[in-house]
Amino acid sequence: MPKERLVTKIQKILQDRFGFDVYIAMKNDEEAIKRFVLYEGNPGSDNGFKGRIRNSIVDTIQKKFLSDDSEYTMAESIADNQHKFYVIEQDELYKPFDFLTVPDENIINFSLKDKDKADAVLFKFSKYIDDQLVVLWAYQKIQPSAIPNKKKLHFQFRAQVERPDVFEEMTDQMFMITQNVDLLVLDNEIITENISLLERHFGFEEFIRAAGERAVESIVAGQLVNNIQKLQEYVHRPNRKYSKKMMQIQQYPIVSLPKSELLRRIKETDRWKGVFEINENGINLRNFSDVEKLIDLFSDRYTKSIIVPDQEYDTSVKEAIPRVGNN
Repeated sequence: MPKERLVTKIQKILQDRFGFDVYIAMKNDEEAIKRFVLYEGNPGSDNGFKGRIRNSIVDTIQKKFLSDDSEYTMAESIADNQHKFYVIEQDELYKPFDFLTVPDENIINFSLKDKDKADAVLFKFSKYIDDQLVVLWAYQKIQPSAIPNKKKLHFQFRAQVERPDVFEEMTDQMFMITQNVDLLVLDNEIITENISLLERHFGFEEFIRAAGERAVESIVAGQLVNNIQKLQEYVHRPNRKYSKKMMQIQQYPIVSLPKSELLRRIKETDRWKGVFEINENGINLRNFSDVEKLIDLFSDRYTKSIIVPDQEYDTSVKEAIPRVGNN
């Protein structure tokens, strides 16, 4: 399961000493990312400005992503709409955070004139683990509510340096850094429960469509279905929910069963016997309803009670558990 692997690695990064820097993701700028230089006061001090921001974000990551109650699942499960952290692997077809690989020497500093182009705050944690540099990014979307007086409806003040008892208008207002992390990027994986953020700002539909097409390819490779065009028509429908349904089959072992064995089980199992139109070559999909039944088959959606053998359940959320003892 992904939780143990990812949580263990994040904990290793955040324990003891580690590097910490802050960057700004820009809106529609030639420089997608800029360095946000913070005054440290005493370098490394927890009481300095930078140190307090670092501790605040570390605390947020620990409470939100590393808690005992947090649950993780791979992105193929998003059709189930679970309240979990989804793990999305970036690849050549979907790599929204590729800009984080820009060499540090090519990144320029963020300045006050850039404030209206700021889109998100990026917190970079870095550490050598087993002689390998590991980098964890924490992403905080800048919300309109985090920009003081954006509509100029209120007045803010600051004391004059030369006369601390005289106050003037503060016009160079910036966004606020809050105690929030929307997502993490570790190696080539994105970790988030906020899928809507990816859909609105990071073209997540491309990932869903590509994953749905890969799932179709896995069925085609098994030569189980005669009319594969029906599968392709299904995932290319305008609503992405159909690709979401299709992509979930990749996480279950049934998709890798040999064609002859799978057809035998379909014909002999009470749940699936007579459900599909089958000839000597494989399954004929008559309509989209048949496609969705095939998805249910591959995702092993239906289960029988061990206690009451004749009782069958329709379960949309399944998770394999380890065997106990030698049973």
